[in-house]
Amino acid sequence: MGRRRAGANLSVVRAAGFLLVVIGFFMPIFGRLGGSGFAIAGRLNFLFMGLLMYAVIVSAVIGLVVGILSMLSRRTKISPTVGWVALIVCIASGLVVFFSRYSGASLYTGGILILIGWIVALIGQFVSRSR
Repeated sequence: MGRRRAGANLSVVRAAGFLLVVIGFFMPIFGRLGGSGFAIAGRLNFLFMGLLMYAVIVSAVIGLVVGILSMLSRRTKISPTVGWVALIVCIASGLVVFFSRYSGASLYTGGILILIGWIVALIGQFVSRSR
């Protein structure tokens, strides 16, 4: 019973990380460019970069849903691969957009929340899989 309880607690940590990413996406992310992730995705000249911005929010929502389902449902077995794929897509797509377009911009509250959310979700994912 203790092992199941620890796994559920780590699912909360992982889900909280993805929730921070989702919240941060709706807030201003970059300094002088301003706007939420949706506004930034709409302003990007390249379709691929806009899609990468949308991939951040979609993968964060998928990770959040997977985390909530793994917390609530004892009978449903969700593959750990789904959480890893959501996390890798979320982080990789966000970093590609940042380093290719906005590496000189300062992070605002939304960008900092996204960064903290990535770290929390990554720690929750690593620790939950090592048990």
